[in-house]
Amino acid sequence: MGGELMVRYAVLGSGSSGNSYVFFDGTTSVLVDQGFSVVELQRRLASVGIDLCTVSGVCVTHLHPDHAKGVGVLARKLRIPVYLHTKMVEQESVVFEKLGIPQECIALVQPGVAFSVGPFTLACFETTHDSGGSVGWHITYDGTTLMVLTDTGSYTSEQLGLAKKSDILFLEANYDATMLRTGPYPLYLKNRISGLYGHLSNDQAMQFIQESEFCGEHVYFIHLSTTNNNPTLLSEVALSQVKIPFTVCEKGKCYGWDTENP
Repeated sequence: MGGELMVRYAVLGSGSSGNSYVFFDGTTSVLVDQGFSVVELQRRLASVGIDLCTVSGVCVTHLHPDHAKGVGVLARKLRIPVYLHTKMVEQESVVFEKLGIPQECIALVQPGVAFSVGPFTLACFETTHDSGGSVGWHITYDGTTLMVLTDTGSYTSEQLGLAKKSDILFLEANYDATMLRTGPYPLYLKNRISGLYGHLSNDQAMQFIQESEFCGEHVYFIHLSTTNNNPTLLSEVALSQVKIPFTVCEKGKCYGWDTENP
């Protein structure tokens, strides 16, 4: 991987079975979400050459279990800060308490207010999801910017502006509209997924890239539904509309700076 100064990153897992993203400079790493057991997280980090002991903080998008169920255990093990939008604690107090995050590890943040974890500068931005206080994350390291936008039923002008300034974009493409409409889910769940507080579809993801005028280095399409999406289908759609390199992240696999063929 070399010794040059650069940010390294990986999708450690994306989808209903667990989500986590890592950003690493060779010494310090930061996670966005931790939806795995610590043992599984350690295994996935090792698969991309990162030691668990380098993790210096966890930033949480929202408190659904596939994104946050491992946060408390990790915080208790490493005694590292967990960064959460204040509204998560206020609006999801029961779920939050069950995580068991040590009091000294709770770091409450506000959207748009930047803070540092080692060499990384981070800030969250609000999203629309059926989990109180949900956010996405914008990460800067030595002039490189990365953005994680997932679990949101719509997008905003603020998010479009952040994407335009980013070099690497991790963007939700949860479902194909036709597959969802004709699939096996009950109507209430279909409406939840496609609603304002649900998820972005493949078409919405393509629209986001076009409207943001994103012209960075790479797009990672994340959080694909196993039932309502198909990686091959999404790849075909992206090939026709996205003019920059992209990776479709299949459920359960790791992807990143040197893991394009996991």
